[in-house]
Amino acid sequence: MATDSQGQTFTFGGTNFTATNVTVTPGGDLLDQSHLGLASGAGRIYQAPALKDNEISVEALGTTVLAIGTTGSISFAGISGSATVSSSSVTYAVGELVQQSVTFKYA
Repeated sequence: MATDSQGQTFTFGGTNFTATNVTVTPGGDLLDQSHLGLASGAGRIYQAPALKDNEISVEALGTTVLAIGTTGSISFAGISGSATVSSSSVTYAVGELVQQSVTFKYA
């Protein structure tokens, strides 16, 4: 079933962002532990990683450049916890509103 994204709020460090686009990427690609001892035609063997790299990228209206390494609480669409800014930028373009982009790593 499709979910409407309207009405979602994005909060970091107690500040609400006027978000225009949010991408949530849960980290932790599976590790391939296949080996030559597997029979021909057998499926690969995978295991979960020891460390995960969860990431949220947000594009929002505004001019705030958050310092890389800033840590705070994050809340969006049922996700909440501690997050750290891993990248931050602001884009100014002719005929457009000023847009900021921030990427967070979260636990």
